[in-house]
Amino acid sequence: MDAPQSDSETDSPVNPELEDDTSEESEDFAAMFEASLKPASLREGDSVEGEIVVLGADVAFVDVGGKGEATIDIAELKDDEGDVEVEVGQKITAVVVSTSNGIKLSHKLARQAATKEKLRQASETGLPVEGRVEQVIKGGYEIRFAGQRGFCPISQMDTHYVDDPEVHVGKDYTFRIIELDEDRDNLVVSRRALLAEEEKERAEEVRKLVVQGAILEGRVTSVTSYGAFVDLGGGVQGLLHVSEMGWSRVEDPASVVKPGDTLTVKILRIDEEKGRIALGLKQLQADPWSAVSSTHRVSQVLTGRVSRVADFGA
Repeated sequence: MDAPQSDSETDSPVNPELEDDTSEESEDFAAMFEASLKPASLREGDSVEGEIVVLGADVAFVDVGGKGEATIDIAELKDDEGDVEVEVGQKITAVVVSTSNGIKLSHKLARQAATKEKLRQASETGLPVEGRVEQVIKGGYEIRFAGQRGFCPISQMDTHYVDDPEVHVGKDYTFRIIELDEDRDNLVVSRRALLAEEEKERAEEVRKLVVQGAILEGRVTSVTSYGAFVDLGGGVQGLLHVSEMGWSRVEDPASVVKPGDTLTVKILRIDEEKGRIALGLKQLQADPWSAVSSTHRVSQVLTGRVSRVADFGA
């Protein structure tokens, strides 16, 4: 009797063509994997994202992934005070400035490009941008928007005249772009335009509150021989006449109020046609005649002192 055949003898032989295909696929995959580890070619002007791996005294090393390792000057990573703004492990965006003798990056150029793009979009859409007033220069102010410098004419810094232009230096404000010429690197902005828009919105709210008899708070903007003008908000002004400043006669309005004073006043009259608002201050003070009426009567004999003599009497 013949011996039974083993499993190895009964299995079908391996197809040599399939074995060759598997071998070729493995070789192709290995080649692709090896190629992925090689640095990709970079050109000057390319924008890349990388991770800080080493911070040296003068140079930082940046891992740009499969594109290799690059360097960047430490000066590029410092703020205005000279402190390094990044740390090891932090990701940054940079621009390739050189590919000879290794890849060299610039972080400032990337930030400037991002800032310029943001300013371009703000100029096109009319959106406001935030900037810091650096210094007073001829005709206005130098404004810094990240790495971009701009100019704000002195007439466009505020809605009213300021005696000391230096009061704005070092402050962060919101501006509207009124001129942007990238070819000439010219950026002109206005803070006044935004303030005017805010005042207009505020004025609409204030006008709803300005009704006869209302008591509002305002700021004295100017003083004249016949009274004072009071800003109730949003540029809505009313006149506080000298006769309404106190129960006793006021000779000089400047002796009672001065520009910048905050007052609580009462709306006496509103002339819609002429756009005039009459204000009162004495109406919020105790009326001295109320005490007189309760303690004096007709025909009563009193002793008094002449305080003033006029053409029509004393």
